[in-house]
Amino acid sequence: MRPRNQRPAPGTIPGRGPAPLACRLRGAPLVFIAGALCLASARAGETPADPDLSTEGLRRAGPLHIRPFVALKDVGYDDNIRFEAQQRQGDFTATAGPGLGALLLTGDRGGIYLSQEYDYVAFRDNPDLNHWNSSARARGIFLLKRAALSLEDRFTSERERPNNEIDQRLRREQNAVTASARTLGRGRLAVRTFVRQERIDYSSDEPGFEDVGLKLNRQENTLSLAGELRVLPKTTFVVEGVLERVAFDDRSQGRDTRTTSILPGFRFDPSASVQGGFKLGVMSLEAVDRSQSDFRGTVGEGSLSTRLGGSARLKSTFARSLVFSIQDNNLYYVSTDWSAAYEQYFSRRLSAEMLYGRGLNHYPEEMIRIPFQGIRNDTLTNYQMSIRYRVNDQLSFSARAHRMERDSTDDFFDRERNLYAIGSEYEF
Repeated sequence: MRPRNQRPAPGTIPGRGPAPLACRLRGAPLVFIAGALCLASARAGETPADPDLSTEGLRRAGPLHIRPFVALKDVGYDDNIRFEAQQRQGDFTATAGPGLGALLLTGDRGGIYLSQEYDYVAFRDNPDLNHWNSSARARGIFLLKRAALSLEDRFTSERERPNNEIDQRLRREQNAVTASARTLGRGRLAVRTFVRQERIDYSSDEPGFEDVGLKLNRQENTLSLAGELRVLPKTTFVVEGVLERVAFDDRSQGRDTRTTSILPGFRFDPSASVQGGFKLGVMSLEAVDRSQSDFRGTVGEGSLSTRLGGSARLKSTFARSLVFSIQDNNLYYVSTDWSAAYEQYFSRRLSAEMLYGRGLNHYPEEMIRIPFQGIRNDTLTNYQMSIRYRVNDQLSFSARAHRMERDSTDDFFDRERNLYAIGSEYEF
């Protein structure tokens, strides 16, 4: 293992900032290049067989379609930058960085989509929190007569709070390689499947969080098979089965798990009166060496929206899942979140949105932290007000005020935070 003081920040080259795209794209789509580059241009006027093959919003640059942009995000004031309960500290912060999306079409046989984005997060009075975030994605799509095959590599490196349990900004790296297949056609039945291998790594020099990687560094292997039935012209019934195996680096802690899920749900067409979709089903988790941590219960997620008249929209989200915990006596906690938002359009360019969200993190095993002993439940509340203005097709502005509250049965973990920020995005 490399000594900590010699380890460069993930996603960067020492002394030179973020690593280039070529260092982050693991070559996943290269298997498609040899068989695809010899084909003619795609037929115009047709809806693409895959969303990543759409040229909408892209500009032509030789054989490529590209979307370069620069974003200025969350420029404003955070009144609790370290998310502490007793010693709240505020600071002005700003996030900015460039990004690029590129699409190479290879006739009627598919294409290759590449994207890269960098963000630099700066704090005025706390330079020790300054850091780079980066994300990269490469996906090759190969179209057959009745099926679409794809291979994707997605990489992210962020130094942020990874979930609602950890209150420090930890470096989290994720690299996921996914091979997928789905049927094509205009019939009522469809099938899709994917196999994914994902690597998740944490690192931190924050006091008290140096050992997070020992508990959370892991590899996840997932197999998913889903069937779809169009029951109405704009409504599709979906049922998905998922098998997952999680292997942690530190095998001595006995945290490895096997998971089986069955998730039925519905997906609604973008032109329907209700857009979005949801899935809700049963998960069975078996902790290989910790039988007391087994779980069988309801999980799912959803995101729905609908128009209210001609100038407003109502939105809602829901998610219930298991999140691996850093607590010694709790392998995971059950996270349940929902939100409701109302967006009012004052014109084609200007809109305002109000959002209210509620959540609960439930730990199934009693805590042994002194002086608190018992079941820990964290109630999360979010309030947000945002305004968006689009100057033209290239330039947009936004402003938001966000408040988060966490009320825990263990008062030590009670937190509050307010963030006031503006942002903009410019597409070249």
